[in-house]
Amino acid sequence: MRRHGLGFSLTEAMVGLALGLIVAAVATAAWQVALSAYRSAAERVLLEERGQRTLAILAALLRQAGWHAGTLDASAPPAVSGADDCGQPGIAEVPTCARHGVAHSDVLLVRFSGQGQSGDASQPDETMIDCSGYPLAARVAGAGSATDFVAANMLYVAAATDGEPQLLCRYPSRRNGQVDGHGWTSGALVRGVASLQLRFGIDMDGDRQPDAFLPAARVQAMGAHAWQRVLAVQVALALQGEQRGIPRDAGVKAGADDALADLQAAPVDTHRASRRVFATTVRLRNAPRCEETLC
Repeated sequence: MRRHGLGFSLTEAMVGLALGLIVAAVATAAWQVALSAYRSAAERVLLEERGQRTLAILAALLRQAGWHAGTLDASAPPAVSGADDCGQPGIAEVPTCARHGVAHSDVLLVRFSGQGQSGDASQPDETMIDCSGYPLAARVAGAGSATDFVAANMLYVAAATDGEPQLLCRYPSRRNGQVDGHGWTSGALVRGVASLQLRFGIDMDGDRQPDAFLPAARVQAMGAHAWQRVLAVQVALALQGEQRGIPRDAGVKAGADDALADLQAAPVDTHRASRRVFATTVRLRNAPRCEETLC
């Protein structure tokens, strides 16, 4: 007597295949949800780190602004200056602009000197660091007694080769690790900085307190010496993640007279899933030259 082999009918096989596909689809969906949640959390952490790092860079440079170990010449440029909505900026007493900035971003120009070693002011003691990460000396090697600032650092927003906006800094070129006094070098500092907005706190009545926070254009309209009365700088930044999707509200309220108001008017990319706004006010540590000489 022949025995027939045991097996599944066509109906049973189709039901099993359908159940397997359902389980696989549920597992895939759960994996995609978990992956999306992980990516969103990682991007939020990355945005927070980038934002805090950008504020720290700007604050460190502003607190060094105006430092000089000796006596400045009366014709020395201001320690802090800026320009509104500035693209392709150039270094001058006040930054020059060749076109509009990325998302109407402003430009900040900070000047300061370093601290030299005892016996050789051209050798830095590494207490003053510019945006390139190099220490600054009290004067340029080979030069006579310095009556001007050793370095200028200019911070601005520009697009990378892939179109992503980033914060850059332009600083003096170096030879053998020392400022050579010829030419400039630009380097990227933080990726994803979509817009940079600034307001400058001006001392109107000589009481060493900022009486008004003004855009760079209004400071310049008050005359060149108005930059010598800047005591503080408001900074507002918009940072964006790389994922695209429905944007999340940054949840930061702005007054009508601060840098955040300028930031809200900036046309940043509205198709990024993650955006964060960071803001701070930095008080300048070094006294303006107007307190030492008449301006």
